[in-house]
Amino acid sequence: MADVFISYASEDRDRVRPLAQALQQRGFSVWWDRALAAGDDFAAVIKAELDAAKAVIVVWSRASGASPWVRDEAGRAQESGRLLPILLDPVEIPLGFGQIQTEDLTAWNGAPQAAQIDILVEALKARIAGAPVDATAIAAKRARLGARIRLVSVLMAVAACVVIAAGVVFITSTRTPAPASAPVAAAPPVDPLVQLLKLVDEGKISGEEAVRLAERLQKQAFADVPEATGPGAGAAPRFAARLSPDASAAVEAASTGFDAAARETFAEAAAQLLQDPDPRVRAAVLTASRPQTRANGMQTLWALAVEGGPTSAAIYRACGALMAAVNDPLARDALEKAQKLNPQDKRIWRMLSVAYAREQRGRDAAGAALVGDGLDAAAQGKREEAARTLESALPYVDQKPDSKAFVLGQLGDAAAARSDWNTAEARYKEAVRLHSLVKDPGAMAVEAAKLARAHLAQGHAREACKTLEKARDAGAVVATQEMDAACRPAATGGVGPPGPLRITPPTATPPG
Repeated sequence: MADVFISYASEDRDRVRPLAQALQQRGFSVWWDRALAAGDDFAAVIKAELDAAKAVIVVWSRASGASPWVRDEAGRAQESGRLLPILLDPVEIPLGFGQIQTEDLTAWNGAPQAAQIDILVEALKARIAGAPVDATAIAAKRARLGARIRLVSVLMAVAACVVIAAGVVFITSTRTPAPASAPVAAAPPVDPLVQLLKLVDEGKISGEEAVRLAERLQKQAFADVPEATGPGAGAAPRFAARLSPDASAAVEAASTGFDAAARETFAEAAAQLLQDPDPRVRAAVLTASRPQTRANGMQTLWALAVEGGPTSAAIYRACGALMAAVNDPLARDALEKAQKLNPQDKRIWRMLSVAYAREQRGRDAAGAALVGDGLDAAAQGKREEAARTLESALPYVDQKPDSKAFVLGQLGDAAAARSDWNTAEARYKEAVRLHSLVKDPGAMAVEAAKLARAHLAQGHAREACKTLEKARDAGAVVATQEMDAACRPAATGGVGPPGPLRITPPTATPPG
């Protein structure tokens, strides 16, 4: 069991990963990867981890405020005095949780040694040790950090406009030269834009300012994009008659909501990329957001995503959203890559549905739209509706092994939630087979962990051991204690209880 439990909305998984990694680098044991927990593991694996943790970090963002799971976990942590809330977006904290000091990470640029992480570490150490927080030391750090963020805010206010051109970022405001009779100044003032550019170049831009800048960039990037950008501007696609009524309605809904989804996705991804430690990424997203230099910026971002790195998923999201909005032929490819890196993102599935619909790929469009709707229902806590919707998506994703494997995994989770371990086992087994077929060891490892748990729940320790061994042989890093829990009982003919199984997926390089 880990000392630190991170509670977050599934849509924020890519944004939470750097936080978990930063804390792990600081020496904390962290539980955060919900993909390794199945179905009713909320009451088993997740609950066990939540109860055992000495500190619970709750990530408040645009997505998590509406998540019943995050609210429930925050409530449990608050009641036990272990709650440590943080902000990833400048949002209003849900009612009932605002009285606790919330650490502001909206200005964090992702660096493990950043001042925001120093503050969080101080609070975590106190929570874990059961000791009072050194309020004086933390207040001093907050004051220093706040002063720097205020400086960025002042500089941004002084900046008259943002202009991007061929890889540049901002241009200075036009100055009126002083009249000849004016007294000569001893020394000209430092140009505030030069200071701002220095902070941006150093990766120290405020997260709040990054969000504001990203919103301006989104308006600029979509300035030449019509409001209605779905297939046929909301009209039913030609293939609609060949779909079931539910599938046809899902495709039409994805088309109707496309414009908002694309704009929101681009703005959120851009805000993250503007704080990327790599200056090439920051320059490229600025270039891409200007219609005149969009193609060059997208090309650079794509090349950077192929290199790999923690922000590859955000790059593909930004590229996919903007490319789909302007009907770029590479939009579908970008969205498919984004979907593979974070299949829990319902907006990506819905935008992908629109991309497929434009190509008159009716079955693929229906499958993507239904998966997006199923994930949306699951995020709202509507488990039965989510399961029904995902079940209806299966026939439409049958020809896409990776998509089908993901849906099967979600349906396995739903079966596990009902303690229907026989069905869960069948779903997970097929998901593992498909992930193996497309040579995705990371995703296979996640489903293998769930499959092993389903085996153990039915008293099949020997099968659980074999499943874990196959996952290990495929490249997954299997925890020794988990292998022992499954394989030692199997060797003696005994049965191990269905406890929390952990398999660490290998670090995957995003597909090129």
